[in-house]
Amino acid sequence: MGKKRKKGKKAARQVVPVASLEAERAYEAAMSTPARRHVLGADQSQDSAANDALPRIRDWGRYLDENHDLASGVLDELVKNIVGSGIITVPKPLNADGSVDEGLGVAIMRAWNRWRRAADVSGELSWHDAQRIICRSWMRDGEEFLQHVQGRQRSYPFTPDETPYRVELLESDLVPWDLTNDTWRQGIQHDTWKRPLNYAVYLEHPGNTNLPAFLRPPSPFDSDSFKTVPAQQVTHIKVAKRWPATRGISLFSTVISRLYDVKDLEESERIKDRILASWAAAIIKSPDLVGHENTDTSGRRFIDMFAGTMIDTLAPGETIQGVGPDYPVADMPDHIADQIRRIASGTGTRYSSIAKRYDGNYAAQRQEMVESEGHYKMRGDTFVEKICRPVYERWLITAFLDGQLPIPGTFDLERAANAEYRGPVTPWIDPLKEVQADKIAEEQGYLTLEQIQIKRGASPESIGQKPARSPVQLALIEDEENAA
Repeated sequence: MGKKRKKGKKAARQVVPVASLEAERAYEAAMSTPARRHVLGADQSQDSAANDALPRIRDWGRYLDENHDLASGVLDELVKNIVGSGIITVPKPLNADGSVDEGLGVAIMRAWNRWRRAADVSGELSWHDAQRIICRSWMRDGEEFLQHVQGRQRSYPFTPDETPYRVELLESDLVPWDLTNDTWRQGIQHDTWKRPLNYAVYLEHPGNTNLPAFLRPPSPFDSDSFKTVPAQQVTHIKVAKRWPATRGISLFSTVISRLYDVKDLEESERIKDRILASWAAAIIKSPDLVGHENTDTSGRRFIDMFAGTMIDTLAPGETIQGVGPDYPVADMPDHIADQIRRIASGTGTRYSSIAKRYDGNYAAQRQEMVESEGHYKMRGDTFVEKICRPVYERWLITAFLDGQLPIPGTFDLERAANAEYRGPVTPWIDPLKEVQADKIAEEQGYLTLEQIQIKRGASPESIGQKPARSPVQLALIEDEENAA
């Protein structure tokens, strides 16, 4: 039998407080230091964080778009590479066996081309014009709304020979962001799964100062100031970095401060240049000098100055010193260029395009294009899925139901709505190298002729056809073959 332990005596053990254990195991990056304070509000939901920020960031984005050439250039670059002159819809209706119904495709294309010339409710915007405006608002304001006006039973006066479908562009201001209560969240009603049910849309733009005060929307909580539009009649495209997000946030949100700093810095430089262009000078003289030549009636000294002036009338002990700021500022061009690079990174644009500096070699420009093309393609795909495809399919359904298009005997809406959406073409850097690369890719089977033609922006009618050769080209080819 072993010895019995005496009651009340246990092995000594150090007790470490739980808080100390947590402190020892904490990530260093999570600790708050004097140089890096704890981030406040980062634990809020996306909607809570955006509550007050939405209109302020949107207003800053619009201000910079209207007053800063660099910010406007960023938006121009985004629109140019996301939609360009307009994303082209090429109908490809399918037969039951999966082949393309060429006859129906031609009929749809003709009717679609007629409709897209005046696509919005005002009749002033073509569909391609509307795409560019939607894309710009989407990037600058963070979102854009589209209301679909569809069917002859509506109040819109459709003519008998047109397809009864138009779109209405709604800026983000028209959906009240501050309408939040038990029923609405930031101007939108949702079900328990966060699916939109209804949108609150102001009857008049709240910022329309041309209207009398009694006609302006008094408050988003006044039901007479807005109409309720079912979600089936609205398309909402937005920039969302967290989910779920009821409203979108401007793409400028991370670069607004940098854009404004560049604007302010450049304005200061312009003022400095104007001061230097109007150069002034002061005569520094010894205190014991008495009496001067070239004085006016009040006794003040003056010297006429013009381009190339030689001053030889200074009295003994006098010198001339320029009045104005020092120039040039060291590293100013490099600093501005670095800020523009960071703006390009934050907005997913090409530095060389927004800075208008094309001084890199082919490899550097090609690398920049490859990296930026990914950003443009992602946004272009989103634009097609959220805007182009729904509009085309709504128009197609309406055209069939209204008798504007013939309905085939074996009709299937999904097959009939099949289409290709072609965005901006891939830009050229070195045409010879690009063509040679495409030729090798076709020969090795990596790309087809049709894929190359689509990439280079060929017209829908010429897809799949070999480029026609002129008589001169044919003669040159024949001479080369004979010489060989």
